[in-house]
Amino acid sequence: MDQPEHKNFFRTHKVLSLLPLLAVGAAVFWYTSGYRTEESAGGDLSGLNLYKASPSPRPGSDRAQEGARAVSALDIQGSPKFKRQVTGALKLIWMADRPTFLFIRDRLYTIRNEDKTGFYLDEGRPVAAISNAHAFRSMPWCAGIIAHQAFHSYARLKTGRRSAFLPPPPGSEAVLKVKANPMSVTYTTLDSMLSIERKASEFQINILKRTGASRAEVLKVEKRGRRDFTAGHDGNYSI
Repeated sequence: MDQPEHKNFFRTHKVLSLLPLLAVGAAVFWYTSGYRTEESAGGDLSGLNLYKASPSPRPGSDRAQEGARAVSALDIQGSPKFKRQVTGALKLIWMADRPTFLFIRDRLYTIRNEDKTGFYLDEGRPVAAISNAHAFRSMPWCAGIIAHQAFHSYARLKTGRRSAFLPPPPGSEAVLKVKANPMSVTYTTLDSMLSIERKASEFQINILKRTGASRAEVLKVEKRGRRDFTAGHDGNYSI
């Protein structure tokens, strides 16, 4: 009876001594299995680009596209280089001040490359003519020149509405005593011309400052003489 009890005691002791080893083995197995699972999952997730930053849209891209559509409403006539310069100048105005851009767009139909810079009506359509000297001085300067001519268009159209042409009744033999173009207005005094030129220059200065023109460009318009039109015109022009 004593011998079996002695054997059972040693067997129990051996089992108990192996328990720590079994526990360590189980821990190692659990750790390696978990690591492999995470590694495998990580591979799968990276395949789905979950850990790769997706490219974000460029800041202001929607606004830039909207500006491009707004600029396309104007008829720009000239060489490809001239069109690029004017388009860039208009975009500067758009980015600086949308309401001002819309004011300009609504008062000019065509921006045309010519050997003179000024404003005139072509079959009733307001045209800003810009020479290479003014167009390519700088992009902000070009923006200011466009604004200058837009103000002349505003003044011309505003005056034209006050003396709009009224057609005779149907069947009437009335003789026209005014020009049929309601926007064709002649400034009658030198003071009125000088006043409009001053206001156009003030509008030009505002755009120059808003679009990043140099200090020298701003001063050229600010310091112009009362009868010096060269900051907004050149060539054979008339106001």
